[in-house]
Amino acid sequence: MTSEVEQRIHRALGAHPLERLEEGYRLVHPGGVGVSTLRLVPVNPGDARAGAGAGAVTVAQVLAEYAPERVPAFHAAGVQRLNAMAVHGAYERGGDGVLRQTAQFSIHADEPGVHLAVQTVLNAFGGQFPIGLSVALATASGDALERQRAHHGMTREWRKPVEAGALSEATNLLRERGLAASHDQTAVWAELALSGDCPSRSIDPLAETAVLQVDTKVPHPIAGVGYLATISLPLAVAPEDAAEVCRRLNSVELAQVDFVPRLGAWGLHGPNAVVAYSCFMPDVEFSPSLPMSLMWWLTIRAAWLRDRFWKSGRGLTPDAFASLPQPV
Repeated sequence: MTSEVEQRIHRALGAHPLERLEEGYRLVHPGGVGVSTLRLVPVNPGDARAGAGAGAVTVAQVLAEYAPERVPAFHAAGVQRLNAMAVHGAYERGGDGVLRQTAQFSIHADEPGVHLAVQTVLNAFGGQFPIGLSVALATASGDALERQRAHHGMTREWRKPVEAGALSEATNLLRERGLAASHDQTAVWAELALSGDCPSRSIDPLAETAVLQVDTKVPHPIAGVGYLATISLPLAVAPEDAAEVCRRLNSVELAQVDFVPRLGAWGLHGPNAVVAYSCFMPDVEFSPSLPMSLMWWLTIRAAWLRDRFWKSGRGLTPDAFASLPQPV
């Protein structure tokens, strides 16, 4: 029996000229630029990756494959630089030379936010390839960025300004959960301790906390206005192979069955190539409830990283990833 989320997705896509697959849909883009695929993959109840008591019944996977002759030939660090601007999933270049981008959404039988889940999956399937291709092409030069931005013509301002105090509820909920949190008119932020018991870097600049933030003021270079959700790690010293750390974090996230939405990516940010997570969700109408959902997803992701990979005083170390898949 399919979930309500799946039923709504099938109803929305049924009338479109898409190739129907056993588990989803496929679209070959005109001009040989690439292929988009949406798969609704049932979760095997005995799948060890789901974990005890997992509630996911299906994993929606949105995959874009970009024709190699249509995009720049990114090296390993370049792919992770690209991930700093990723929308609707993480980029990876496989051993076959094809640049791919993958997003995933775990669907539950008793999904509490059916509309959000359906809209998120449909938005990713419709927007991943065109925006993802433009992001890749925009890396060539400043002029290329301006051309891709003009091509999409996405609005860079909310239809209505974010109301004063709209983010206060998110701050209150985060504080109730024991996190140091605050907000202003356009952003909400919090800190999660990765080690030790200091709740904030404002108390101790050396505290090992992850800074979580959802910003409504920073437009995406291509995708326009929306929500920018980020995780900043206290990495005083960059990992030995920061690009490989990002690749492996993205890889192991996508290997999860029951997990928060994989709509963003770990990537290399800023002039110092810092390992950080970012997720951009395009939108033109502000929703007061979405920043809290994004903050909750960030909190779960940061706690997952802390419990699996973080070493107190050492951060993300090569041995923390020893059991993860090696590059293909």
